[in-house]
Amino acid sequence: MVIDEVRQREDVRRIQKAVQQPQQVRWGKKDDPTCLLCHGRQTTEHVLSSCKVALSQGRYTWRCNRVLQELASVISTAKGQSNPPSPSFTIFTTEGGARRWCGRSNTASNQRKGLLDGCDDWEVSADLPEWDKHPEVIRRTTLRPDIMIYSPSTQQVIMVELTVP
Repeated sequence: MVIDEVRQREDVRRIQKAVQQPQQVRWGKKDDPTCLLCHGRQTTEHVLSSCKVALSQGRYTWRCNRVLQELASVISTAKGQSNPPSPSFTIFTTEGGARRWCGRSNTASNQRKGLLDGCDDWEVSADLPEWDKHPEVIRRTTLRPDIMIYSPSTQQVIMVELTVP
């Protein structure tokens, strides 16, 4: 009973804070609440994810796929580039601050600089038709990560899930 009351209150708040649909904003006011694509009832849920015409035209996945394609290509070009450890320097200061000098520190020079450091056989695959290089274990299921970076020699896997608003 309490959960239903909370849901009703949240629904009322959501309706009060609802943003007007794009056509309403553009033209000032819209009396006809139908979707321009499918002529169904135009609600926020319908506009964001439920319009069958927009779904069949790929309008919901187009932007996400473009971002995913760009990320996958950047990662794919960066995988072969190794970042040699740069020498790190420490600034030493006397107790009173009268004298300062720069010295080389050996403690941080062997640390990894990024996720891809440490091996050179990374393979990149993305959940896109033109990037379908997932390993067989992943290809068998429909539950695929958006981007998968894996190293066969070290048996490391980095999975990326992308959310694009």
